Formats: sequence, structure tokens, C-alpha cells
Amino acid sequence: MLDYRENHVRGRDGRLVRVEPVWIAEAERYDGEIVSASAEGATAAHAWSNLVDAIRHSQVRTMTRVRLAAVR
Repeated sequence: MLDYRENHVRGRDGRLVRVEPVWIAEAERYDGEIVSASAEGATAAHAWSNLVDAIRHSQVRTMTRVRLAAVR
């Protein structure tokens, strides 16, 4: 998944000084447990690159207690 948001940086008087783009890349997989990772970057390409690095360095979250809904 790729998401976008903007951080609004304001001066002490409340005026908008700059807008910082932030791209968030997320990935998850299920192989008996849910493993997810996320990373941010100033561009979409940087976010994806940071996500690949996070996964490569095992900077992931693992959820072992997952309850699956029954399919009807």
C-alpha cells in the first residue's frame, strides 16, 4: 500500500512556512502469522526504497495471535 500526507510546518505566528510531503509505504504477508513493515519518504520512490531496506534489515512487526474469520 502507498499513502500520502502532508505535514504543515507553521511559524510561531501561525502562518504556514512550508508543506512537507510524506509518502508511507506498507507491506504485509501472512504465512501462519502476520508480518508487516512500513516506511516513510519524501517521495513515493524513497518510501518504497526505505520499505525494502526495512524488510532487508528485519525491521518488521510480527503478530502471532491472529484469529481468522470463518468463511460462510
